Amino acid sequence: MHVPARTPVIIGVSQWTARREDLPAAEPLTQWEKVCIGAAEDAGLPPSTVRQAQALMITDCMSWRYDDPVARLAERLGAEPKVGKISTPSGTAGQTMLQNAADLVRKGEVDLALVCGGEALASVRAYRKAGAVPPWSHVHPEGPEHYFDLDAHQHPGESAIGLTEGVGAVYGFAMRDVARRAHLGIAPDRYRQDLGETLAGMTKVAVGNPHAWFPQERDAQFLITPTADNRMVSYPYTKHMVSIIDVDMFAGLLVASEEWADAHGVPRDRRVYPWTYCYAEDPVYIAPRDKLWKSDAMEAASKAALDAAGLTIDDIRYVDLYSCFASAVNFGRDALGISDRPAEEVTVTGGLPYGGGPGSSYVLTSLARMVGKLRADPGSKGLVSGLGMLMSNHNYGIYSSEPPGPDVRQPDMAAVQAAVDAIPQRAIADSYAGEAIVATYTVAHGRDGEPSSGAFICDLPSNARCYAIMRDPELLAEAERSELVGRKVMIVAGEQVCTIVSLLD
Repeated sequence: MHVPARTPVIIGVSQWTARREDLPAAEPLTQWEKVCIGAAEDAGLPPSTVRQAQALMITDCMSWRYDDPVARLAERLGAEPKVGKISTPSGTAGQTMLQNAADLVRKGEVDLALVCGGEALASVRAYRKAGAVPPWSHVHPEGPEHYFDLDAHQHPGESAIGLTEGVGAVYGFAMRDVARRAHLGIAPDRYRQDLGETLAGMTKVAVGNPHAWFPQERDAQFLITPTADNRMVSYPYTKHMVSIIDVDMFAGLLVASEEWADAHGVPRDRRVYPWTYCYAEDPVYIAPRDKLWKSDAMEAASKAALDAAGLTIDDIRYVDLYSCFASAVNFGRDALGISDRPAEEVTVTGGLPYGGGPGSSYVLTSLARMVGKLRADPGSKGLVSGLGMLMSNHNYGIYSSEPPGPDVRQPDMAAVQAAVDAIPQRAIADSYAGEAIVATYTVAHGRDGEPSSGAFICDLPSNARCYAIMRDPELLAEAERSELVGRKVMIVAGEQVCTIVSLLD
């Protein structure tokens, strides 16, 4: 089969994960350099190949803010890239950076690109525990911390009920699983068991991943049962059910044109091709999304990527769904029509809670693992998804060791987004008092494991919605005993947020 010269191809991948006994480990810049060189070596090329990189793409790093990450990495590699990019913070970033590199190759702007990223938050934590600041290089003038104000991207009502404070992002994802549970009509205890079984399946995959942060198989009961070492974080999620971001994990990918790969003798069995890619966004706020139990953007982006590749989900042998929380996995399976597919078949890493969740660079680790799967199974197809913010940003990529045929095209992402934007949204009421119907909710727990407050989205008689908080201990206990979605409640208005004071039926 003739492959056009400008066809982008992944020719090398590399991963590195710290051992706990070696913490604190080296700084992110050193690890980026290591995985970039490792990607060249994985392609069967000399380490000096990295000097030829004409584009450097780096995912956002929370561990340490450098003054100029691209320039510092280029200096380390001895490269003089024409293009350098740092992603915004998002679980979509790894795939977006990879696809940006592929687009540059396809357009003839570069012949060789490096994509890398990772986090060293476990090392940061080790330093802090010792009362020290990491002695790392080239600190940003504003300081080494990562500043990204999630509250600035959310509705004030979401901030008021705690969806973005501290671990508050967990609350938003937990609310989505509760909405899905109610939509499917599954009893709360049965649904939690289902969540446990899904996540237990993911732990089995983590055991087989040499780069997993927690390579330990767990059963469903262990995962879902609150204990002193597994406190409830946000109902229905315990600590062992949520993503772990305090990891030292890095990955790098080397992307070339087919012409460059041929000229440099890259073996055919090292080549994996990005076929198609699609990105789409749901409304950034949660409450306006009419159907809180699904993602329209997930459905639209995944369908567009598959359609453009001339494939159906049945043609895809390997899948890695973004998996920061169980709702991300569930919504992803629903969007693809594979809700009955076991968890062992929707991740190649073990997922963020068990494989490890290095922030914006997670998808780089899943892409590196996916490349290995596709190399070992010639002609097979793989799908990787990314997810960002409170489940509002989504991207999907299709990959294969087989070059894309002439009928494979790139989706019209503007048209995909326009179709999602055309879906009617609910208005948000800033203040409300009176009767309302619970649309979804979660119960937040403190570090002592005790319930602290309930975060609710409620349907109002006007068809608008409001955010509300619940503080009464008896009502919080009831919220975890039974299904409150669809229940009528009484709300009183406050200065910053509405409060649920009673259940009416």
